[in-house]
Amino acid sequence: MSLFPFVTPPPLALSTSTVRRPCLILCFLLAFASLVARTTTDQVHLCTDHAAPSNNVDTCPDFAGDEVDDSLYEPFQIDSDGRGQDSLRPPASTIEEGIVSAMELGDSGQYREDIDKDGAAAAAAATASNTKPVVDRHWGSDPEVLTMRDALKLSEVNRPPIFLVPGLAASRLVAWRHKECRHKPLMSDIRVQDYVWLNLNIIMQMGTIDDRCFVECLKLGLNQTDSVDGGGCKLRPDEGLDAISSLSIGGIQSQLLMGRTNTVYSWLIQWLSDNLGYDVGSIVGFPYDWRLSPDKLESRDGFFTYMRRRIETAVETIGEPGILVAHSMGNLIFRYFLSWLKVEFEAEVYLECQDGNFGPRSGRKRRSRKDKMRVVTEMRRAWANTTCFDRAKRDGEKRWKDWIEAHIWTYAGLSAPHIGAVNPLRAAISGETMGLPVAEETAREIEVTFGSTLTVSPISSQVAFCDEFNFRVWDENPERADNNQRLLGCLDDLAIEIQNHSNETNDPWRGYAALKSLLHDRMDWDSEFPMIAVVREICDSDAGSFCLKKAGKLGPRDVQNGLVFRYFSQLWQEDGDPLHVKYEQLRDSFWRDHVPNMLSEVWERPPIKQVIMAYGTDTPTEVGYAYIKKDDKRENMCKKSGIPNLQSVLIETEGGKIFEERLDLPKGLFSPKKPKREFVGKGSLQHSGDGSVPYLSLSFAHLWLLYGYRTQMRAGKFPSVQNPLETIEASYRPKGGMQWINGIPDSLISTAQDSDDSSEDSSDTGTMHPHGTRYKPLMHRFHSTFTLDSTPGVEYTTTVIEASGVEHKETTRNYDILAAVFTDVLKAMHRDFDVPTST
Repeated sequence: MSLFPFVTPPPLALSTSTVRRPCLILCFLLAFASLVARTTTDQVHLCTDHAAPSNNVDTCPDFAGDEVDDSLYEPFQIDSDGRGQDSLRPPASTIEEGIVSAMELGDSGQYREDIDKDGAAAAAAATASNTKPVVDRHWGSDPEVLTMRDALKLSEVNRPPIFLVPGLAASRLVAWRHKECRHKPLMSDIRVQDYVWLNLNIIMQMGTIDDRCFVECLKLGLNQTDSVDGGGCKLRPDEGLDAISSLSIGGIQSQLLMGRTNTVYSWLIQWLSDNLGYDVGSIVGFPYDWRLSPDKLESRDGFFTYMRRRIETAVETIGEPGILVAHSMGNLIFRYFLSWLKVEFEAEVYLECQDGNFGPRSGRKRRSRKDKMRVVTEMRRAWANTTCFDRAKRDGEKRWKDWIEAHIWTYAGLSAPHIGAVNPLRAAISGETMGLPVAEETAREIEVTFGSTLTVSPISSQVAFCDEFNFRVWDENPERADNNQRLLGCLDDLAIEIQNHSNETNDPWRGYAALKSLLHDRMDWDSEFPMIAVVREICDSDAGSFCLKKAGKLGPRDVQNGLVFRYFSQLWQEDGDPLHVKYEQLRDSFWRDHVPNMLSEVWERPPIKQVIMAYGTDTPTEVGYAYIKKDDKRENMCKKSGIPNLQSVLIETEGGKIFEERLDLPKGLFSPKKPKREFVGKGSLQHSGDGSVPYLSLSFAHLWLLYGYRTQMRAGKFPSVQNPLETIEASYRPKGGMQWINGIPDSLISTAQDSDDSSEDSSDTGTMHPHGTRYKPLMHRFHSTFTLDSTPGVEYTTTVIEASGVEHKETTRNYDILAAVFTDVLKAMHRDFDVPTST
């Protein structure tokens, strides 16, 4: 799978081999629509109702998608273990509560029998009589947590507002320019305020008539502008929560074509309402044009200015700082927002200093966005220690931290690609259909215009270390990183500190495999296998001569400095040179942006009181690609050779095993052969990614657990622990269980294959569960607490949650992950705010 959740086609997604058979497809759709129209209502109810008898669950149709065909694009991702339920809306209830006696629970917290089906009524009766403890299948049986949850749900007090930032392709886009599409029979125009992303009518036209109208409408023009010359539609994001709940309006067409792939945040929104009592007054969505790079989001739409004002308004109205929840690329959008906000405050202070004002309210002039950008440029050029510059850096950072403290209380990052992902490179270099009924070449024509795919570019993990170069200015010679500017202790020194506790009987990294891979082994994208390999075959003029093969390798640094795009551009020499366009996007939107280049360094933990990172693991995930270029001297060497030819894909699987999947094998017309997959070797990482983001990038969150220790290192103070890893608390919840157990399970000490799965048959793993998520998976939780000298008395916490087998998109609607995340939020909420603790 990849970062573009369009790759897996929906149940009736049309393959490229069917694009030219419109009559057959239309007849099939009409016949199938007639059949489903008579059966859909009952079937949907059966597959979504939690009270449905278990023996009926098997009657839901099974949709088995390709194991690895998935991407960062959101809407066309097949739900994990789905059984055909209507995911255009969540189930009737997200609460699965009942009563259970102590004898019905095993030592690991697993059910020996199903809990009472009477749900909340039986639970209330049990609580009143004090006979049996109440147990929620996802929240567990901690009476304190359940009581706090129910008290908050039933109360009318103000809750911390929740801000939702979706990922790539997860916001609806609306047309604001009329586009004629009637150059083919049966085609309909795209009119102002028509939904384009997603529009089922357009998708059906793509598969049966022609795809040019949609392609021209969706792709961007030069410099990520609206494509006027190419007949663009001037797309803009829709507004409100509905724009990020479901991407296409429901109905029989959605059920037929979209299946279970149309939801974004609708499940999470209902879950928040059912479990914690949230409503439209306390949840704010931030849809955005996901095609744009972050700088263009601000310069064209003023998105980050709007985001700041909207957060300020919500916090002022409710009276409490909020909880920001981001998914996938939305985490990197939030990262850019924080960097942009810091630059904004620095520019404000600089202007105040120049105007002779010394406070944010002291005769402050209103400045335009252009004025602030000019000031930032001026500050960069006047790098000398001028009075205003020093004041801007000092007071600007203080205002930035004060703003965060007053407005963002908790940050919950779901499926965050901390150091990027490789799949967007595939989309830009050779194209990816996204599950749409188009050829890869056509999809690539669209994707290469998106600046957003660069936002998720792979970043070398080595830039996190003090002994590596700092590439802040890419068109100049690199300089050594200035360690005096660092606010945290060096990871190099931290790794040495941990390793110093090693001896014949003690492994200081025991149970912390992710941190060992990152700190001790210093794993990078290309440490063991090529991230991008290019094989060039050069054949002589003699037809019978041997063809010379030359191999090249490209790594994450080649992406960061743009070499990968220049290399492919020069080698393939395509018409229009589309990969040079990607290079220009990288240069203009990242290297020359007034906000620090987010691709030049890793993201350190933001100064937010509570940070929770949660993601899935152990799903086959793309980690590398091999391309082949054939040059035959018997032909014209200057002849254009088309788009780069993707030969094979490297895939990481459970336990860190690496497989190569060949894509250059012949395929049948009606039943394409499955790509051949061969075992390449065992990687050093213990897990694989979530099907879209590789584990290396997801697991970078573990470094945030040591943030407090690193601040003490930088200050020359060392906590009173022998091993820095002792500052991290570990716990786990067994597969099928409900209780969290303190300590490190065997699955984190040995390999994933050696973990104890003896409970799988008897545990309530819910692989047939109607709501389609990986139900009650094995989960690991790591937690650390620290304080800072700059904010005495304030306790900061960091939590990392891993859920085995949960796919990329499922983190927004897997009840077990949501319960684990919001258990921490709930406890802190009752500690920090005036909310009820009992019903």
